[in-house]
Amino acid sequence: MEKMERCNIIFRICVIAALCVAMLVPAHGAKPRRDISNVKKERQSTQREIKETSKQLTKKAKEAERELSKLTGLRNEISRSTKAISVAQAGIDSINTRISAMGDTLDILTSRRDSLSRAYVEALRSMQGQQGAMGELAYLFSARSFKEAFRRVRYMREFARWSARRREEIDTASHRVESHKIQMNELHRERAASLSTLTQEKRNLEGQKKQSDQLVAKLKKEERSLKAALKNKEKRMRALDAELDRLIAAEQARAEKARKEAEAKARAKVEAEAKAKAKPKADGGKSSASKSKPSEQVKPQKSVSSGIAEADRKLNGSFESNKGRLLFPVNGRYKIVRGFGRQKHPELEHVETDNSGIDIEALSGAYARAIFAGKVSAIFKQPGFNTIVMVRHGSYLSIYANLTGLNVKVGDAVKAGQRIGAIYADPDDDGRAVLHFELRKERQKLNPTLWVK
Repeated sequence: MEKMERCNIIFRICVIAALCVAMLVPAHGAKPRRDISNVKKERQSTQREIKETSKQLTKKAKEAERELSKLTGLRNEISRSTKAISVAQAGIDSINTRISAMGDTLDILTSRRDSLSRAYVEALRSMQGQQGAMGELAYLFSARSFKEAFRRVRYMREFARWSARRREEIDTASHRVESHKIQMNELHRERAASLSTLTQEKRNLEGQKKQSDQLVAKLKKEERSLKAALKNKEKRMRALDAELDRLIAAEQARAEKARKEAEAKARAKVEAEAKAKAKPKADGGKSSASKSKPSEQVKPQKSVSSGIAEADRKLNGSFESNKGRLLFPVNGRYKIVRGFGRQKHPELEHVETDNSGIDIEALSGAYARAIFAGKVSAIFKQPGFNTIVMVRHGSYLSIYANLTGLNVKVGDAVKAGQRIGAIYADPDDDGRAVLHFELRKERQKLNPTLWVK
């Protein structure tokens, strides 16, 4: 009995201890009690994670956009190098043809010179053989008769003239041979220089293709980021198009309103002048209208709006007549990194870009300049394009985007080549200065490369 009682006591102690432990230590998987402080901390942590993720995605998208821009630039460089190689190869082929032709001519000239020299030497020897050891006078006085002496005098004169002509021919032939040799040497130097240029261009091309392949491989891995970047870029481009369309429509509305007001004023003036002339005048108590001739029809005056339209027509005609010769919108060296219109990328299968103008990479510190005389009609800012300046040339407009440090203001008349503003150098893009340039006829988009040189 005592033993059983002790066992019961021990069992009860163990149960109580287990209950205490269970109360002190939460069960596995049980969630700690949440309060408002914990919820706020969790929300802040989640917001930080979302912000950081968004930041990383934006960073990747920007990097992908920069890499695509570099790839486009490389493709343009590859195209330039390919053309340079073709030109250099064509030049070398032409030089080789000229060297071959000149070599044949040189052989003919050398043969002619040598032939003349041999004939001249043989003639001199023959003359000396006839005269023997005697001099000219002895040869003359050794004649057996006066008639023979006369023939010898004539022969000596003819030989002297012939000898002079031969020497002159030999000298001319020698001069031509030496001249052709100099030209041949020059052609060989020219060919060597062209070969050196060709070799260098081929090396450049190989390096550019290698970089291009690396960028293509990298962009294919970052396809998701690239699509996001292109989507964002297209969104910015659409926003710019919409703003430009709005500004142009507003300008057209103002111009139409001004035209109608000018026409209304012109009509009112004509009507007032007509009424003034038709009004009867008093003359000795009798109406002068009875004596006057029938009222003449008043000629309408030329309206003010027609003068404005004529000025616009002249400006349009001048602008259109300079198609293909308009000044390029960037000073110094440049390269077009994005062309006009919708284009499918030749290497990236799912990449397609659309551009309302052209993107021009210029040297650091370069500036945008007016392509033609006109008037600054609008200046505004747009995300992704910094400051944009719109210049009107009659019904044509030139748009310069991604500017900083402007040199013009709205309403300014500008001349061709006048500085508009500095091109923004993006520090997040290795300091590249890229001008976005557009050309329009009112709201119709034009390909700038067909207009500027």
